[in-house]
Amino acid sequence: MAACVATVCGADVETWRVTELAFEADADYDKTGADAVTFDAVFTHASGEKVSRPGFWDGGKTFRVRFAPTKSGRWSWATTCQGNAALNGKTGALEAKPYAGDLEIYKRGFVKAAKGAKHFTYADGTPFFYLGDTHWGLYKEEIDEPGPHAGSTGAASHFKYIVDRRAAQGFTVLQSEPIGAKFNVQDGKVDASDISGFQLADRYYQYLAEKGLVHANAEFFFASQMSKKLADDPAAIDRLARYWVARFGAYPVMWTLAQEADNDFYHERHGGHNFYCATNNPWVTVAECLHRADAYRHPLTAHQENTKHTTVTGRGTEKGGPEKFGGRSAFADAAVAARTGHTWWGVQWSPSLTASPDCAAARDYWADPRPAVNYEGRYCYLWTKDFGARAQGYISFLCGMFGYGYGAIDIWLYLSTYDVKRASHDGVDKITPEDKQVPWCESVEFPSAHQMAHFKKFFTSFDWWNLKPGFGDGARFTPRSGTARAPAHGIAYTFATLANPNRTVFYFYGTNRLTGTVHALTPDRFHSARWFNTRTGEWKDESVTFVSDDRGNLELPPLRRRRRGRLSRVPRERERPRRHAAHLLRVPSGRSRPQG
Repeated sequence: MAACVATVCGADVETWRVTELAFEADADYDKTGADAVTFDAVFTHASGEKVSRPGFWDGGKTFRVRFAPTKSGRWSWATTCQGNAALNGKTGALEAKPYAGDLEIYKRGFVKAAKGAKHFTYADGTPFFYLGDTHWGLYKEEIDEPGPHAGSTGAASHFKYIVDRRAAQGFTVLQSEPIGAKFNVQDGKVDASDISGFQLADRYYQYLAEKGLVHANAEFFFASQMSKKLADDPAAIDRLARYWVARFGAYPVMWTLAQEADNDFYHERHGGHNFYCATNNPWVTVAECLHRADAYRHPLTAHQENTKHTTVTGRGTEKGGPEKFGGRSAFADAAVAARTGHTWWGVQWSPSLTASPDCAAARDYWADPRPAVNYEGRYCYLWTKDFGARAQGYISFLCGMFGYGYGAIDIWLYLSTYDVKRASHDGVDKITPEDKQVPWCESVEFPSAHQMAHFKKFFTSFDWWNLKPGFGDGARFTPRSGTARAPAHGIAYTFATLANPNRTVFYFYGTNRLTGTVHALTPDRFHSARWFNTRTGEWKDESVTFVSDDRGNLELPPLRRRRRGRLSRVPRERERPRRHAAHLLRVPSGRSRPQG
């Protein structure tokens, strides 16, 4: 009979923390691989709740099952196996205690995309603030040494140092691709040569879990590396998906499907595959297989192409998207979404920093019931600088994308030479080839990285998940006409409202200090404004009072020099003497360049 040993990660089995069971088969699979073995374990709580987890081969005779208890109490487990009798019919039990630490992800449970909500929640229903840091080349980041770009950080581990800093800066998600991974499953198989690479990958996942970060990880390989042979082999795709879910699905994760995988006009156009598009996209099959294997129902998306090419329906793309594909997502249909477990949108959007945002794209995402995250935009010191990296977050949230993926040079893709030899310009700042040589030891401390904590602080000071984007609606706000000293073309703004209480949040950015007029307020009411500094995260103690006119209009004054760089927030609208609630947010701007 085969031996069974339960190995616990940590001193106790705690709710939502990964627990591992190790099993020994009666055959060594190093020469053949274990594709013919289908191994599962069902965990049953005393209450009757069941969680089914696929097992995975870990080299030689070793098979493992990873499980995160969803509630405290006694869990019994039993295995089933086809292909190796020694792994079949094993039973046991474990006692899960309530999580005793301070990390929100384990206190509240894994992140969910709740049906009908435009934001993520923890398992207990508490809203989850998605603030991601981008690491497409995660497995290139040295985990046991500082690497050549560590500078004077004193880091012993390049990867762990950045994760520690990002956790301290308030980030909640790490976004990764398997670029540089030490395993290669493009042939649709996991063989002995892949095992050590997967065991190394475990260490990255485990450390992120230890720090309480959610890992938005992409599956298998880069989108263009999908071969036609594998695309035409759904059984092989299913085996890979089961293996991925078995190995990593008991950690706090989100599935993100390759890169630029939806609808994949991009890779065909730029010399990748030429055998699939939105209508026959094999990543739909990948999603379906992941969803079928994943009892935890982790949020799942396909990393989309740039919004120039693909949105939800295609209506948000340039001219409705490329004529050949219509710009429509391969996951747009409700039936496809249900079958695949596609529950959110990983958007690639770079909104203008000198004009109000492209409302067509934002409206397309807002009209769909699934949450949207601005998953990939301009990376700091590659295609923007600190102003743009900071502003993208505010613009995204006020346009209804309740999540933001920040990125910085030499971290978004470690040791990358991509687009580093020519200058870039985001409409505000020029990014020179010299700027693009900044190593991660410096970019990890960019001002905008620290200012992401202020961004999070601002939105979590009120019910951000109830914001409804205004999309530049002229019935709600009219920008002030320009003058010779302050031309109108320098005005840019975005805003969102909270229905209950009735608040409005404004973000102004542009090349002058003009604001405009807020409409549709209750006539003849007092409004108090409070300022927030996006660079320091400080609230101004005193407030400024305004009064709406008898038609419900409120003309905001031009932003003064001494207010430079500050956001104003108008938290209360009140009737004499009774109060109503309203929020206004203002972003003063510099005379010659945007400020935010």
